[in-house]
Amino acid sequence: MAVWYTGAGDEGKTKLPLKGRIWKDDPILEALGDLDELNSVLGIVSSLYSSLSDVIRKIQDDVFTISSELAGFDMGFGIERTKWLEEEIEKFSMYVESPRSFVMPGGHLASATLQLARAVARRAERRVVALLREGVAKRQHESYLNRLSSLLFLLALYVNKKEGVENVLWKGKLGSEAKP
Repeated sequence: MAVWYTGAGDEGKTKLPLKGRIWKDDPILEALGDLDELNSVLGIVSSLYSSLSDVIRKIQDDVFTISSELAGFDMGFGIERTKWLEEEIEKFSMYVESPRSFVMPGGHLASATLQLARAVARRAERRVVALLREGVAKRQHESYLNRLSSLLFLLALYVNKKEGVENVLWKGKLGSEAKP
């Protein structure tokens, strides 16, 4: 039978392969946790909306690669992955119109979950920016997460359109559509 814990307690620390034991609130672990959460939400999206599974799985692979690099492994993550996201943005943008107002998460469940993934990607990007300033992360990591949040927003709009569900537009305090 596999052992799933050491039984010794962790005293608030964990082992990172190339850094040794570090505190669990270390900025690297905060970023890794956000990327892990992002991958989990993306897994839900893939389960909810199988027609996006191929693109989502490629994104998940990229997120794992970024995580590996933040942990200290050189995985060769480069700008070509961000360029791939930009190509996907171009491809999916042909199917949806630019919103005339702020869009709130909602509509189809997969769309709302894509919006959640977008929010987690934005948080992960902020954590990676902090690591970039410390020389731990690469510029490619930040630019990828930035484009990823744009793609996830676009995919949320795409799912609602494909499913014939109206986007939830923010009306603001005055009851009219608020413009971005």
